[in-house]
Amino acid sequence: MHPEEEPESSPPTAGEAAVPSRPVVVTLAVLLMVPAVAVWLVAGIAFFLAMLRTEGSGIGRLLVVGIGGAVLALALLVVFLASLGMMMAWQGDGAAGLVVPAGFTFGIFVVVIVTLLTQGKLTFEPTMVTPLVVGGLAGVSLALVCSPPARAWFAGRRA
Repeated sequence: MHPEEEPESSPPTAGEAAVPSRPVVVTLAVLLMVPAVAVWLVAGIAFFLAMLRTEGSGIGRLLVVGIGGAVLALALLVVFLASLGMMMAWQGDGAAGLVVPAGFTFGIFVVVIVTLLTQGKLTFEPTMVTPLVVGGLAGVSLALVCSPPARAWFAGRRA
């Protein structure tokens, strides 16, 4: 090794700040949103296909297919926003991108569970349990991404 060469991995000097590693809460928040994205995608496509297969003709069928298309568009929007939010949170750009889809999913979860509980119709069927679990996971993801360690990491990355 020549005296003028420096090793490739030199420790940061006093003027350089070492970038802290990603906190576990951010990693968990991103990973907990993966099932929500998958369920939104599958549910949106399934709902649209179910609406396409309905019987009827004329304006009624057009209305039903239009509602199915609107639900699919909403589901695809949530999938898109959640995917971007997961990327933003993973890269440390901020929690805002993940808060919106996680909050929306968790809000729907709260509305559905309150409605089912007040009507006494909460049963443990796969079609009912899956969205409730995914909504709960989105709520946990929301809490994790807004936790003090995550906020401190995002603030440190912006500085």
